[in-house]
Amino acid sequence: MLLNDQHLRNNRDWVTRLLNWYDLNKRDFPWRRKISVYHTWICEVMSQQTTMAVVVPRFEAFIERLPTLADLATVGDDVLRELWAGLGYYARARNLRAGASYIVSQRGGEFPSSYEDWLKVPGVGPYTASVISSICFLQPKACVDGNVVRVVARLAACHGTELWSDDGRTAIQNLVDTVILKERPGDFNQAMMELGATLCQKKSPDCGRCPVSSSCQAFALSQVEQCPPNKPRKDFVDVELLALHLWRASVESHGYSELFLAERRSGFLAGTVGFPLLRCEPGKTPENYLEQFSKSSFFRCVKLEKVKISHTITHHKLSLNVVTLELGDSYTLHEALDPSLVHLLNQLSISLNRPLWVSKNHASRSVASSLDRKIWEKIS
Repeated sequence: MLLNDQHLRNNRDWVTRLLNWYDLNKRDFPWRRKISVYHTWICEVMSQQTTMAVVVPRFEAFIERLPTLADLATVGDDVLRELWAGLGYYARARNLRAGASYIVSQRGGEFPSSYEDWLKVPGVGPYTASVISSICFLQPKACVDGNVVRVVARLAACHGTELWSDDGRTAIQNLVDTVILKERPGDFNQAMMELGATLCQKKSPDCGRCPVSSSCQAFALSQVEQCPPNKPRKDFVDVELLALHLWRASVESHGYSELFLAERRSGFLAGTVGFPLLRCEPGKTPENYLEQFSKSSFFRCVKLEKVKISHTITHHKLSLNVVTLELGDSYTLHEALDPSLVHLLNQLSISLNRPLWVSKNHASRSVASSLDRKIWEKIS
């Protein structure tokens, strides 16, 4: 057996102690004050791989701007990006909107009430379906996130790396499904996650205040620090990029402004709007690209920014140089780019996806990803 868990299944006093502790110590979050399917869904997706200190203000701003399911289903890209700024993994926001659109168009705006029906909603996986169905509809479906894995691993004194395998996750899921209190499944799931987030933390767990320490085998064996084992890390892919800050001044009816070129990205970083990115060819340096840009009559100023930018996205470690290209006065700004400029960019393997000109004054709203904000900080 992967987990030495019979004592947890046979003697469930620890479940009662856990719930009593949760009732007295749960953190005050806005989505806990009154149960709402919409609010539960939003907060759950926002909090994936994001700290609560970041989530709470973004959640409140999101709900204020998009108070209903219908508002989310019809929100435009610019507003959605603005509301999701700082949370990362922008695909989560697009999935939320796709799910909201499905519920509005296919279910007449009525939320699913079962775990199985939530799985039919675009962008909703087993974990999200478990959270919503247990908290909002009292279905005894266990939620297994990193906090729950850690709590169970310590309760069962499991320190084998197989814990992180699919079989390991299944074993934990089966255990929690067995002991979850059917009268309070949502509270039980939140209590397990709350315990892992506050007392049973990865480093320096506070076993002295833990409500279930008397049932914890790792605590009894002085093995808390060894459980669970470190999750095997996936190899990172190193990516060298060149970010283009291509701009020019524009005198309009409301006065002087600076416009820079952005694109609506596809493929890598799909769904974000930001500076055009060029993946550097092996053996080619930023200076090589700079030389090619300098030969063009389009630009009156070409320079390589001194500060290099580092950024991590999922399993990619990005290293970026920024090239600033100032267009000359002879270049007329239009929605469509000059064909000769497009040809030049294509020669450098830069194929823009739905380019647009963005005013410097609106940069914070239009260019919302954490990567693009890093770039903007270096050039503004």
